[in-house]
Amino acid sequence: MPLTKCIKLTIKKCEELEWKPLTKILCDIRYLTCQASNKAIRMLTLNTYESIEHRNLYGQPLDTKPLCGKSFDAYVEDQMKKIMNICNTGNVAQTRQFVTNRFKNDKSKGLLKNEVNGSNFKKDMPIIIHNKMFKLLQTNDGYSIECGLFNREKQKETTISRLTLVIDKLDGNGKSTLNRIISGQYKQGSGQIIQDKKGKWYFVISFSFEPNIKYLDSDRILGVDLGITNAATMQIWDNNKQKWDKLSWGECMLNGKELIHFRQRIETRKRDFLKLRKVSGITNEFSVGKKGHGTQSRIKPIEHLNDKISNFRNTMNHKYSKYIVDFAIKKNCSAIQIENLEGYSEKAKESFLKSWPYYDLQSKIIYKAKEYGIEVIKVKPNYTSKRCSKCGCIHEENRDCKSNQAKFKCVICGYEENADINAAKNIALPNIESIIEEQLNIISKQYKEDIKYTIS
Repeated sequence: MPLTKCIKLTIKKCEELEWKPLTKILCDIRYLTCQASNKAIRMLTLNTYESIEHRNLYGQPLDTKPLCGKSFDAYVEDQMKKIMNICNTGNVAQTRQFVTNRFKNDKSKGLLKNEVNGSNFKKDMPIIIHNKMFKLLQTNDGYSIECGLFNREKQKETTISRLTLVIDKLDGNGKSTLNRIISGQYKQGSGQIIQDKKGKWYFVISFSFEPNIKYLDSDRILGVDLGITNAATMQIWDNNKQKWDKLSWGECMLNGKELIHFRQRIETRKRDFLKLRKVSGITNEFSVGKKGHGTQSRIKPIEHLNDKISNFRNTMNHKYSKYIVDFAIKKNCSAIQIENLEGYSEKAKESFLKSWPYYDLQSKIIYKAKEYGIEVIKVKPNYTSKRCSKCGCIHEENRDCKSNQAKFKCVICGYEENADINAAKNIALPNIESIIEEQLNIISKQYKEDIKYTIS
């Protein structure tokens, strides 16, 4: 099955227009796209409820063709064209498909059962571009995108059929990806033009390709334990040999010191900013604060700091996920087992842990692993840190989180190990959830028998 990815390209300039007129046009198209998309999703919602009511009354689905004169999707698209009256018709069709997919996703999450709210598009939504309405070009000066944004009437008015958007400098990976799209090695998908909070414009291109499947050993599993002191700890279980691989400390541990130092630096700066806010606007010989017009000026440094945090998270998660997947390939593992940390932020006591996107890291591991045909299995993390990987004993005293969190010592067999390595070994075991559940049942039965014996 083909995999789909995206590449985000910074728009440097436009060959046909100056920057301000280009920005004006993009903002106008985006606003019309927003209006049309909101109307379309309202029409889809209303039609769905009417279809349900019609089926309940007459026992058959509602046929909208006699009323609309065409299929309902085509009717919705016509209504969108009336609003997006300067936009390329191919892009309108792609936008309609984008809205339809969003509506289907809302339904799958429980929209009709009132479990979630329906989507509502805002004026900063992306401009959707059909894959046939843009073309990647490579010149001696770099890369550019020849893009069709206007319908025929607007083309005659502006005398511009297509805009040539020049792309800013790219790294080696970006150039390699674009070259593969241009050559046809990667199949070009639809595009989006988006704008960030700082006003920069980007062209996002989706592309698909067949995964580079590696024929790895199906009996070897890589277990990954995530944390802060050690960002990721890896251990390998070999099902044929029925034992774990011997791994050096340096290769199986991803040190979290960089993350800890960044965290300490950010928290210090945030405290300093918050202290500065108290005297914001006060400027005399005794106290100095940040002058500005209202809240936006006061919180600007905090927003800048939040952007740095977001960029750092994204960079680190890319680094961690790449190392983990490369490690699995190097060690001939066909599967990666990782803790299922969905909802983890709700339980985390530490504010930085709450904000760290473990789900994003897992997502990056999953899509990177798919490129090589590696299966990623999520397992419940319950008791993986309390279970002895040698004898299977599950006990609260196996790990003393208060006095020495890094140490694991089994109260039954006396096995001592680094706590993260012990947890990673447990996570690497096939069917670890069933193994832990079975062990807990045995402990529960023993506990009940002990109570009966004490009472008698």
